[in-house]
Amino acid sequence: MACFVYFKRLIRFLSLHMLTFFLMRRLLFFLVLLAVSFRVSAQSVTPRLMPTERLLLKLAPLTLFDPNTSALLLGVEFRPVPRVGLELDYGFRFTPLRVFNWNIKKENMRYQKFKAEGRFYFPRTEQKQWYIAAEGFYVPEEYDLRNSNFYRNGEFRAYEQAHIEKTIEGGALKAGMMRRLGQRFWLDAALGLGFRRIETVYTTQNERAGDYLYDAPEQNFLSKTPDPGVKKTVHPALALRVAYSILK
Repeated sequence: MACFVYFKRLIRFLSLHMLTFFLMRRLLFFLVLLAVSFRVSAQSVTPRLMPTERLLLKLAPLTLFDPNTSALLLGVEFRPVPRVGLELDYGFRFTPLRVFNWNIKKENMRYQKFKAEGRFYFPRTEQKQWYIAAEGFYVPEEYDLRNSNFYRNGEFRAYEQAHIEKTIEGGALKAGMMRRLGQRFWLDAALGLGFRRIETVYTTQNERAGDYLYDAPEQNFLSKTPDPGVKKTVHPALALRVAYSILK
C-alpha cells in the first residue's frame, strides 16, 4: 500500500515538472521569436550603419562662377569619430570661368576665402548621410579704384584714386546631406542661415565733395563698392560640393 502511495506521488511530481518544462520551453521559444521579429523590424526602419570615410577631399564648383569673387575653393574633412566631422576650406582667386565682368573697374584685385566647419552626422546608410553643421568664414579683399565715389556720414564724396580694403566675416548654422555618387565620390549639399559683418576701409587721393552731375554714383548695384564703415547683414548659407574619399 505504501509503495502504491509513493508511486502515485512520483507520477504526480514527474507530471508537474514535465508540464513546467513544456511551458518554459514554449515561453523561451516565444521570447526568441519576439526578439528576432523586433530585430528584423528595427532593421527595416532604422538605417544600417556603414563604415565611415575618415578623410575626404572637396571642391565647391559654384564658387568658380561667383561674379564678384570667383575662387577655386578646396576643402578637407576629417572625421575623428564616425559621427563628427571637422572641415577646413581655402579658396584663392580663379577667374578663367568668370561669366560676368562686373569688376572690370577694380584694379590690382586680391582676395582669399577661409572657412572652418564642424559637423554632427545622424545614422547613415550606404547611400545617404544627413548632418547638421556650424560654420565660420573669413574673406579679406583689397583692390584699387579710379574716379569713383561713396557715401560717408550721409555725405556724397568723390575721389581721384582709392585703395579699398574689405573684410567679410561671420558664421551660420546649416543642415545638409551627403549622397553617394560612386564608390568614392559624394555630392555634399547644405542650406542654412547666419550673419556676416562687412568692414570697408578707404585710403583715398584727392578726395572732395561729390557733384551729382559729374560724379554720379555707379548704376550697377552688383559691382558698386560698399561705403566705408561696418555693415551687418543676414547671411544665407548655401553650399554645394563634390567630395572624394581618400581614406576610409
